[in-house]
Amino acid sequence: MGKITYLQPRRSDVRPILVLLTSHRLDCFLVCIRCLERFTDFTRLAYVYVLADTIDQNHLAMARRFAARHGNVTVIERGPHGSSLAMRLTQNTLYVRHIDDAIITLDETIFVTPMWLEHLLDGYREHLARPDVPLVMPLVPISPAGRHVLNSFLRVAYPSDRNMYCGPPIEENWTYHRWIWESSSTKHGRHLPARHAAQVQLCRPRQRQLSAPGPAHAGTHAALPGPPESLAAQDLAINALLHQDGLKAAVLGRSLAHHYSYPACEAYVRTHVPLERIWRYVQGRPDAPTSGLRAREASGRREMSRLRVSG
Repeated sequence: MGKITYLQPRRSDVRPILVLLTSHRLDCFLVCIRCLERFTDFTRLAYVYVLADTIDQNHLAMARRFAARHGNVTVIERGPHGSSLAMRLTQNTLYVRHIDDAIITLDETIFVTPMWLEHLLDGYREHLARPDVPLVMPLVPISPAGRHVLNSFLRVAYPSDRNMYCGPPIEENWTYHRWIWESSSTKHGRHLPARHAAQVQLCRPRQRQLSAPGPAHAGTHAALPGPPESLAAQDLAINALLHQDGLKAAVLGRSLAHHYSYPACEAYVRTHVPLERIWRYVQGRPDAPTSGLRAREASGRREMSRLRVSG
């Protein structure tokens, strides 16, 4: 009797599109692109689009310098800030343009780690034969998906710290934010209901289209109804569309990315976990003392230079 074998493309044959979303967090953006440049082979990406939501001139200059260092990076400006219709239409245009490509979306508050892309592409290949899994994501501890995946591990490994990771929703749990940044995490992986899809994700190309109404119908991301008011709203829209078709998102324990903070917890996290300290962490350096470090957004050329040259 014949056997059906799914032929998987080699990792090197898959060259995804990366869409990097940035708005007002210049210091997060600088750490984000430094992590990308340190831990990503840009020749593995077909195109990189920096989608900027009404950024100031300093922020734009940093984005353009980033683009100048790589031949496949394009900066696209949209605005005004807070009016997400232009951003959504631009995203949909990109998804239509690359309807046959795998697309990775990344927020400026996400900091990637070594081999993140290689492991993400491996997970993409492994799930090509799963029509019910159109989204593949790295493990992001500070996210509903990451918290869900780490649940069993945390209960076993940190029973006395239960009050640190149990409580309000992750988006509002500033205790969990700080505790994760100050703790070590492990690697897990599993399939999650669609409601857990979040900040960084790789979506299937044309073969996984959804039928929901929207500005365009170019696959998982493009078929999004209405402009979201925030990143969280965008995630909810994506999740709703996946849920209606009974689809899932694969969270890969091998691929790891760090999310700095959700907006509701950002002021607290900046006070206790400064971005200078995060940069040293992602570089694998000993933790820097936080006393004397000013936890705030970069303001002016001097501070931005400090972030650019740190490490």
